[in-house]
Amino acid sequence: MGLRDVLEDFYLLLHPRPAYAIGSGRWGERINFMAASWVTPVAEEPPRVAVAIGTDSFTHELIKRYKEFTVNVLPLELLDALYLLGCVSGRDRGKLAAAGLSAEKGEKVEAPVLKEAIGVLECRVVAEVESEDTTLFIGDVLAAKAREDVFTDSGWDFKATNLPLHNWGRGFYSVGRFRLARKPPR
Repeated sequence: MGLRDVLEDFYLLLHPRPAYAIGSGRWGERINFMAASWVTPVAEEPPRVAVAIGTDSFTHELIKRYKEFTVNVLPLELLDALYLLGCVSGRDRGKLAAAGLSAEKGEKVEAPVLKEAIGVLECRVVAEVESEDTTLFIGDVLAAKAREDVFTDSGWDFKATNLPLHNWGRGFYSVGRFRLARKPPR
């Protein structure tokens, strides 16, 4: 069996992948969260992660301005809220209330974190790589926290929690099964 050309949707070769809520902005001023799955660790010493953010997004504007972001890990039970964060613009309306989520200021950064998160990385931008329709923001991880009941010395305890793995659009897998997010209200 041969390989067919999938260049138009090349990124799907790298999916499913965990989906996260990226926090941006400055607490007490303007904040935003968006769903993103193009997130990856890039160094251990110092601890660094990279996130690719669309240049036309409100999150991009806020990370460019404040040079900080957070990566919030939400459990599968909050899939619909996570999906809403990814398909509604923060320029248009506040998304947190619509998603049923709440936020607070990070401990090491001014960017917001989600109170419902089971894991959070707080990051300060140290480099940016422009790539046409996205910017790859590379951030030093200043704080990394995880809920003790679902995270062990060897990582996530999938007997205690599950994470949404984004495949396409509103299609998600979890460890061991596939699930669709509900469409958000208009």
